[in-house]
Amino acid sequence: MTQPFHISVVVVNSRQARLVGTISMLMQDVEDSQIQALYYEEYKLKIGDTVRAGKTPYKVNYIRAVITQQGLVAYDIIVCMVNNSSIFAFPFLGGNRRLMLWDSMFMNAFIAVPDNPECIALLYRFSGNILFTKFESALCSFRTFCNRYDPDPYHVVFVFNVPEEAKASYNHFVNGRYSEIDDLWKLKILDFHGFDIDGHTGQILFKDSRLRNKIEENLDITLSEDTELHSIIDRNVEELNFEFYAPSIKSSIDKSK
Repeated sequence: MTQPFHISVVVVNSRQARLVGTISMLMQDVEDSQIQALYYEEYKLKIGDTVRAGKTPYKVNYIRAVITQQGLVAYDIIVCMVNNSSIFAFPFLGGNRRLMLWDSMFMNAFIAVPDNPECIALLYRFSGNILFTKFESALCSFRTFCNRYDPDPYHVVFVFNVPEEAKASYNHFVNGRYSEIDDLWKLKILDFHGFDIDGHTGQILFKDSRLRNKIEENLDITLSEDTELHSIIDRNVEELNFEFYAPSIKSSIDKSK
């Protein structure tokens, strides 16, 4: 007896959802080693579509095949990858991942929005529950708070001025001079994320010889002593372009329910 085809969506985190169901029946459309679409008979899901996990929409910007903890193949629908601003600039505002709802509501941070070319902006999923209402009030009470706005019914953007005490380090980050960020802020960045100083981000910030040697070996090059160990930022990723995140009104997964 043929297994019936059924696909549904579950939340992984604020940036990522997972297709579950009869995954093995899906075929892949691949281009340049990247999955561009999944399909089975009349069902098709492609880059640019929108899926919903419950009422939460996820823009399909990336499709990745993954192996679950149970050893099963699944497909993750990814709205965005965590960008450099989220790692290096977000901590300038204080707090930590838990307090800033990193996994549940936060999507990405940015160094510019359309009407503010030098700031720290945070994109969150919107929720009307009491916890998020209190969280919004807390963010709006920050001394560096500038404004908030709703780009659509599902998201909210909070914009902050760069704290005066962090401006020099912020500029070092923007210009790709990670090792020149003030040592106190380096430690605060690591603490914000719960990273170890010997981890990858710590090695970038403190220009660790182990990371330098690894890069030289992988690329078969010799780096000068003043070379930073992480690429300079791509402003197309680090400045907010909401069209990249915006879901369509109709969910592309509806016909699979």
